Amino acid sequence: MTLATDGSCLYNGERRAKAGAGVFVEGDQRLNKSYRLPEEITQSNQTGELIAAILATEIPDGRARVIMETDSRTTMDSVTKWTQRHEDSGYILQKNAHLTRVAVAKLRMRHAHTLFKWVRGHSGHPRNEAADKLAAPGAEKTAHDEVGLDIPVCARLTGAKLQSMTQKLAYRAIQDRKDKLVKPRPRTTANVDRITAGIQATFGTQLYDETIWTSFRSRHVSRQAAQFLWMATHDGYMIGSHWLRTNMSAELQERATCRICGECEMMTHIIFDCEARGQAIVWKLLEMTWRLTGAKWYEPCWGTAFGAACAVFSTSDGARKPATESLWCILCTEAVHLIWKLRCERVIQRDGEEFTETEVTNRYYAAMDARLSIDRRTAAIMKGKRALKPQDVERIWQPVIDRAADLPPKWVVNSGVLVGIKRGR
Repeated sequence: MTLATDGSCLYNGERRAKAGAGVFVEGDQRLNKSYRLPEEITQSNQTGELIAAILATEIPDGRARVIMETDSRTTMDSVTKWTQRHEDSGYILQKNAHLTRVAVAKLRMRHAHTLFKWVRGHSGHPRNEAADKLAAPGAEKTAHDEVGLDIPVCARLTGAKLQSMTQKLAYRAIQDRKDKLVKPRPRTTANVDRITAGIQATFGTQLYDETIWTSFRSRHVSRQAAQFLWMATHDGYMIGSHWLRTNMSAELQERATCRICGECEMMTHIIFDCEARGQAIVWKLLEMTWRLTGAKWYEPCWGTAFGAACAVFSTSDGARKPATESLWCILCTEAVHLIWKLRCERVIQRDGEEFTETEVTNRYYAAMDARLSIDRRTAAIMKGKRALKPQDVERIWQPVIDRAADLPPKWVVNSGVLVGIKRGR
């Protein structure tokens, strides 16, 4: 028997995501399946693919030899060549571990061979296209379907092999257990809600909280900026109301108030509202820089600034513009981090003395030029899947580079070519 499986997801990666699974049986349409994933399962393309594989194991007779076709290499490898490694490590690092366990268990309970064959998706393959047409309606169902995800005791494998355990695996396993016992911090939850609400209001996407945290590790966010975003979202800096604790002296409690504005100096005040010379000038300069791209400008808020790595820019026909999204991420995160550094220098090193407008302007352009130089060096030296390619750097930075038309073809990797972003008058 030949089966084709596929998964589908509407609004993939968002909170409103709805996933479906489809199984197409060649020669017997009565066995075809179109399922909507249960709500308790993470809704994504990958979980849809795994559920489709699980459903496919239940269709044929246990002694029938099955060829299962899929366009997901991840699903195929998870239940074949990666199985031994994941089982030895107790699935500690495996995403969607429970679904993978169920799929492997159901395959082992069959009394005949199950062969997997990878086919290229959306390339006209008849069985794959048929499975895709079954998965798409499944995702659109209003009510979810029930899927048996219990693993019989005889096929249940738990724990990890001691000889396969490493310090990294042990740390992750312990951390996962501890995370389940820790209650979320109210201020962290509030800040994440600000980011998700801002992204939804600005870009129209409803993201999972996990997506926000993962975005801080985007390759387009510098390490220093990522550390700041993580700490600020956790409200981990000693600012504002933290100085108003009961064990603080009257002198220390005075530090909670902004000397310029007379208001409690919370992160929202520092980044968006403070009247001291710094944040307003940086945002104005950022707007001037962004206008050079011709893309729409969005006013700074928690969603556009702290969630910059999740920004969505599309063409008139709905196609994503990855280079524009990457540039927004770079410019916004660098601007936010610069505002924070200026505030810390003013309060700590300069004892409240304000910067001049010229100083702030020069710091802004120096920060952006430095980031451009880092991206150029990274593209010239680093190798690997996550490394920036020279053509990527060129596509991202081209709209805001000064005299871009006069640059030589290999200006990204040619360290002798001086390049900077365009400056306003």
